[in-house]
Amino acid sequence: MLSEFPPVSKAEWLNQIAKDLKGRPMEELLWTRTDGTVVTPFVHADDFPEPPAALAAESSGWEICEEISVSDPVSASRQAMDALEGGAEGLSFVLHTPLDAAGFAQLMEGIYLDYIGLHFAGKAVQTNPGIFLAQLESLAAQKGLATTALKGSLAYDPVPVSSVVDWRYLADLIEYARDKFPHFKLIRVASGADTPLKDTLQHANTYLSKLAEKGLSVAEIARTMEFSISIGKSYFVEIARLRALKLLWLNALQAWNAPLELPSISVHYQPETYTDDLYTNMIRATTMAMSAVQGGASRLTVRPYDAGRESQAKYPATFSRRIARNVQHLLKMESALDAVSDPAAGSYYIETLTQKLSREAWETMGR
Repeated sequence: MLSEFPPVSKAEWLNQIAKDLKGRPMEELLWTRTDGTVVTPFVHADDFPEPPAALAAESSGWEICEEISVSDPVSASRQAMDALEGGAEGLSFVLHTPLDAAGFAQLMEGIYLDYIGLHFAGKAVQTNPGIFLAQLESLAAQKGLATTALKGSLAYDPVPVSSVVDWRYLADLIEYARDKFPHFKLIRVASGADTPLKDTLQHANTYLSKLAEKGLSVAEIARTMEFSISIGKSYFVEIARLRALKLLWLNALQAWNAPLELPSISVHYQPETYTDDLYTNMIRATTMAMSAVQGGASRLTVRPYDAGRESQAKYPATFSRRIARNVQHLLKMESALDAVSDPAAGSYYIETLTQKLSREAWETMGR
């Protein structure tokens, strides 16, 4: 059937576009991003000598995560159980102060530790990340579980917040987790929606360089790291930005002569993308989630539509959190986006934008 439609070259398309513009310059169609990147809306198969390949051979899916702010372990535990009963696959506990052993056990009450992703963030993690692994080890022993069966992460990222990093401590933490918690990410490289990709890569490379000086292999360091990316509402750009980060990370590993493994990427929303129109936020939550999963997020936390505006909401917080989870359920169970290895692969526009973002970041590294 396709033989009935003869191929149309890029030159023919451009000629037609020029006619439709009726003398207006083609440059009017170009889009310049705030970082100076110029994007063309028209890309053609002729721009690719060979069809673009997917970044991954098969899909690993993504983890549906919910953030739990912990001020009281009892109420936080109830919210955690509500999230799990509603279909969350991972929990991110944000703690500003550490918990004692009894408080930690209460927080984990009713949770099957070896069944979900366990993530810990907040000031308490930045201050003393090791205590959370120690508490998990103790709790797992009480429940008769092997710590090697647990998976999760620590949001430990001392480089941006401290001029003096105790690299020996971090190296010891990695060595401790090597056998005890092999499925835990210990270093989280945080990046905002407006953070240039080159800065994110340089940030991550600091860990590779400094920890390699302490005797750890780059491959082992890389396996303990994840990127925490805040995304905005520019649909195609955010897809391309996540894919570009993957390409850049592979380039960095290749430069270190390390095995090439795609990075773990945790995605959350930039708060500024939400407005006082709560129903607009519902729509944005969906399109941003689509950007995240098509870009290749390993874990996604959808921001409730009334986050930061709870006083304006007509429904209880349990409703907005359920809607946030259901956005991801729709993308998995109805759209089957987790069944495709790289949903954006082959889109000439996204592929071109991915290459442009990654190339510009790599070329400006070190400047």
